Amino acid sequence: MTDSLASHPDRLFPADPGTRKIARELYADVEHFPILSPHGHVPAEWIADDVPFPDPTALLVTPDHYVTRLIHASGVPLGELGFGEQGPEASLEGWRRFAEAWPLFDGTASGYWLRSEFEHVFALPAEMVESFGPENADAVYGAIAAKLAEPDFRPRKLFEDFNIEVLATTDDPLDSLEAHERLAKDETFRGRVVPTFRPDAYINVAHPEWAERVERLTAEASGGVAGFAGYLRALENRRRYFVEHGAVSADHGVRTPLTLRLEPGEAEAL
Repeated sequence: MTDSLASHPDRLFPADPGTRKIARELYADVEHFPILSPHGHVPAEWIADDVPFPDPTALLVTPDHYVTRLIHASGVPLGELGFGEQGPEASLEGWRRFAEAWPLFDGTASGYWLRSEFEHVFALPAEMVESFGPENADAVYGAIAAKLAEPDFRPRKLFEDFNIEVLATTDDPLDSLEAHERLAKDETFRGRVVPTFRPDAYINVAHPEWAERVERLTAEASGGVAGFAGYLRALENRRRYFVEHGAVSADHGVRTPLTLRLEPGEAEAL
C-alpha cells in the first residue's frame, strides 16, 4: 500500500486515466536509461573532492536558493538558516528554522522534491516525513546526518547510484574550472561533468555591483582591449575558455527575452 504521495509510482503522471496509461508506458521505456542532466547547481568541487557532506542543513537548505528564499520571505533572517556562522549548533538551529517553515512548502515543487529525497534517498519512514516539523526536527536531522556519514552517501557514489552519465554545472564566466579539469583527468571517475557559461552577473546592468563586476571581467579577460569592445572581447574569450573545457551550452536568467541593437557609440557610452 502506498504510504505517501512522494512514494506513489504515478505521482508525476497526468490525472486523466487514459493519458496516465500512455505516460506509464513512455516512462517504462526510458526509466533505466542514464541521466543526461543539462542544467544543475551542484558545484563541480563536490564531485572532484568527493568529501562527505557536512550536515543536512549544508546539503539541503543553505545551498538551495528556492528553499532559503521562501523561508526568508516569511521573515526568517538568512543568518538563522546556516549562513555565515559555522558549526554543528548553527547547522542544527538552521534546520529547526527550516522545520518551522515546512508548511510553506505545501504544494510547491521544492516541497515535493524534499519529501521525495527524504523517502527515496534517505529512506526515512513515511510517518516521519509526513509529521516533519518542529516536534521531530532534531530526529529527522539526526537520521539524515547518520546517512551522510556512510560511504554510500559520498558525492561520487551518489553520482554512480543515480546513474548519471553527464552533469552540467552552472558557472561564473571567471571561474577557473579547476574542478572540472581535475574530473576530466581523473581516470577513476567514469562520469562526465561539464561547465555551463552563466554570464548574468556581467549582463544585468541594473545590479548594483554590475560596473564592478564588468571592470574585473575586462581586466582579467579582455586581452588589453578597452571600452565596450573590451567587454565583448572578454565575454568571447571566457566563452571560448568554457568550450575548451567541455561546455556545450550557456545559461541566461533573464526576466524578459528582449534585446536591442545599439550603435557602437551608444553602447560605449553606457
